[in-house]
Amino acid sequence: MKNLFFFFPILLSIVILFTSCEDDDMVVPTPTPSYTNALDYAQASGFQGSMLLRKGDEDLIRQGFGEARAGEGIMNATDTKFRIGSMSKAFTVLGILQLQRTGLIESLDQTISAFAPDFPYGSQITLRHLMSHTSGLPDHVATFEELYEQQNAFLTPEDIVDAYTEALQEEELLFEPGSNFHYCNANYLLLATLVEALSGQPYHEYLQSTALEYLNMSDTYPSANDFGKIGEAVGYLNGAPVEPYPMSVAFGAGDWASTIGDMEKWGDAWMGDLLTGLEQAAVFPAPAQDDATSIGLGWFAIRIQGELVYFHGGDVDGFTSLIALFPESDGLFIALSNQEGQRSTLDQMMETYAIHEF
Repeated sequence: MKNLFFFFPILLSIVILFTSCEDDDMVVPTPTPSYTNALDYAQASGFQGSMLLRKGDEDLIRQGFGEARAGEGIMNATDTKFRIGSMSKAFTVLGILQLQRTGLIESLDQTISAFAPDFPYGSQITLRHLMSHTSGLPDHVATFEELYEQQNAFLTPEDIVDAYTEALQEEELLFEPGSNFHYCNANYLLLATLVEALSGQPYHEYLQSTALEYLNMSDTYPSANDFGKIGEAVGYLNGAPVEPYPMSVAFGAGDWASTIGDMEKWGDAWMGDLLTGLEQAAVFPAPAQDDATSIGLGWFAIRIQGELVYFHGGDVDGFTSLIALFPESDGLFIALSNQEGQRSTLDQMMETYAIHEF
């Protein structure tokens, strides 16, 4: 079969200094003992962005907080658009599942070598390994971010896959596929490339035409490098606006932008009839008995004082995000922030709301 990952000749000759991704999704901190109501808690946290907290049909919070564009008098609102970072991974998971429905993918347990015979370690790594971060592959993000910063080099996702593949021939896997967990964006870079190859469409166009239009998610789109135009929040780090970011580095793993309204439709779809029963069993893991985090496909699961939560966060330059589904209570928590480095705050908010509101 044609090698589907290699669209162009190797354009780069670089040695990738592989680094690990942060696996903050696996940590949920202890909630604050001080709590009066949902809105007061959000305001006291200093949250900046847009937030939705809903239980059934009741909105506990649906509003913007703080400035979207500092010094311009433009505040965050319910329709402000944000980069959503790794919340994007569920988009790629859905793309793979749709291709399985059409028969272009036979099974999630097919190996990479079924699609790309020359990919290093491809006979050992399955699609399920990629989707669950159990492939053992090292990551690529830091190296290509550094290349962009030092040389202002524009790299397409295909360029990055080619360079990553070349470097991987000289590297070893971190562990035997399926034997451990290592959160790694390279897994989803490869999956998104496979979505393009099998569908015959650009990755973003495929998801928009097969899923987002159906869900009426008109405010969800691929983020530009220079995100922060009218209607979009400017991203900040320590009070200063961030520089443009090479979004091709986050291809398939964290490159979508959206609003809390569209993410609400997205969350409701995952708790509704978006998936078949077999797909739900594959995607959403059974929560552990000891309140530990369980690994799914684009989602994590945990029980917080008995309340089932499926969740995923996102961290990308200037932005932090989190989506949490409460399927047993028909609840949603969505926080899109235009402040970088707010992950522990959002994790704590998720746990606190699970305890006090669900």
